[in-house]
Amino acid sequence: MPPVKLVKGGFTFVEGPVWSDAQGAFFFSEMDFDHEGPNGPPSKIHKLVLPASVEVFIPDSGSNGLAIDDQGLIACTHDTQTLSRYDLAARERSVFVADYQGKHFNSPNDVAVHSAGHVYFTDPDWQLGKRKNETGVTGVYWRDPSGKVTLIDGGLEKPNGVTLSPDETRLYVGAASGIVSVYTVLADGSVGPRQKFAEVKEPDGMAVDCAGQLYVASHGPGEVVVLSPAGAAVAILKVAPRTTNLAFGGADHETLLITSGSGVYAIKTTVPGFPY
Repeated sequence: MPPVKLVKGGFTFVEGPVWSDAQGAFFFSEMDFDHEGPNGPPSKIHKLVLPASVEVFIPDSGSNGLAIDDQGLIACTHDTQTLSRYDLAARERSVFVADYQGKHFNSPNDVAVHSAGHVYFTDPDWQLGKRKNETGVTGVYWRDPSGKVTLIDGGLEKPNGVTLSPDETRLYVGAASGIVSVYTVLADGSVGPRQKFAEVKEPDGMAVDCAGQLYVASHGPGEVVVLSPAGAAVAILKVAPRTTNLAFGGADHETLLITSGSGVYAIKTTVPGFPY
């Protein structure tokens, strides 16, 4: 693969990229840890049109990880401890997932959307601050198309990145322990028992290509580890310190956009990716 190139720098801390075919653009979050308040760091959503045109899309989003469906953006919003929906046309915010059994989430971090309408998301406590952990866990959750929310794993230490395999039969989740886990996705959207898939140092956000390879942001080392469908490391992409997340996009879905510290980076791949 060619080297990773800087697309745009000068941000405070970037996260959660996602591609929109409808908009022909990437969206990503920027968090300001220099001015963190009682509801976590202020955050905004940027819109990036390749090769390097960036504008503020939502100035006060409270967001971290992002996903997209036919109704717009789904954002993990630590400010309200919810999942929010942002309408791409009106740029208006509404509550998508409010709570779990009447309890606030900690600080939702990352999210993946299934084509049948199932939504999977992680809820560590990175941006919880002084607020109470009401659920008593750092969990992985499933929202089914009816709106029902189920805790599918409450035993992981600060679950973080989450994504689905291209055929949507596997759910991948990374955690602070350094373990990337995999769950079999069943026909009704529920998942089977957690299984160990691979070890990656400080796994953060994830993406998959159409060959089923899993790309894992390794935060501390500042790189992306590429894993085969069997869990073997097949490549390492050097990026920059504090690599957080990544997403495939572009007209051919062969641009891998990577958020890392204060910069947004990109690399052209030979295999198209699966854009969530």
